[in-house]
Amino acid sequence: MYIPNLNKNGLGGGWTFLNNLLKAIKTDVQIAHSVEDCDIMFICGPTMVGRDEVELANKLGKKIIFRVDNIPEDYRNRGTAISRLKDYSKMADVVVYQSEWARNYVKTLTCVDGAVIFNGVDRDIFNKDNRTDNYKQYLYVRSSTNENKRWQEAKFFFREYWMTADNHELELIVVGNFSDYVKLYGDDFINRYKLGAFDEPIKYLGQINDPRRMAEIYKTSAVLIAPYYNDACSNTILEARACGCEIDLCLSGNSGGTPEILALSDELIGIDRMGKEYLGLFNLVMQ
Repeated sequence: MYIPNLNKNGLGGGWTFLNNLLKAIKTDVQIAHSVEDCDIMFICGPTMVGRDEVELANKLGKKIIFRVDNIPEDYRNRGTAISRLKDYSKMADVVVYQSEWARNYVKTLTCVDGAVIFNGVDRDIFNKDNRTDNYKQYLYVRSSTNENKRWQEAKFFFREYWMTADNHELELIVVGNFSDYVKLYGDDFINRYKLGAFDEPIKYLGQINDPRRMAEIYKTSAVLIAPYYNDACSNTILEARACGCEIDLCLSGNSGGTPEILALSDELIGIDRMGKEYLGLFNLVMQ
């Protein structure tokens, strides 16, 4: 199997998924290093591979599996993100959506149906081992600058909890990537929250790319505030669940594929389940 990757920044849900998939299937699938040498091209997302490679795989008769979580912002890939989504969907042998919501939402645009396989989390890292129940610590996490992550909503909800808590003892830990607009004109996290310059108990830790460090933070947090609007299958919510956090969806979070992944049992949120489902799909397309 060949997994092209045009996006080299190592951030975001696509990268988390890719690392988890490779771990889940490593003993069952041989990874190729070119289109010519593979049986299956696996596309993690429309912005992670160039059009030329997909067209070559299609021309060579390679099986193409295309993972889709949502409709990408069209400014990505120099204004070609949506056209890539449509074209790759049509060339794929199978489109894999990250939730039933994503399937119904995206196929309205692409007119291509597909399978549904939820993301999974690495239970070797994200688990309840050595969890410290700290009812005072709330958490807000984002790896994307997309404003559907609803930072302002999270802050307003936390502020209400903090003001009504006994002795105002709550604190909010913020982790993630914010747009330049928020940094420059909104809350200016880099220069203010990091220095503790505000009276509100909000601490910004910056962008954290180490999964084990993130697991430590989840395990010391009581609640993940997750007002993410129309997320297809939030890795953050799955990771927080695996580490024993309560999930607060505020107003916007009960949308997209989030109700579906919250309905999964604890036994089904790991990468072992995800890996088995993808292996079954790989075998099916090769028949």
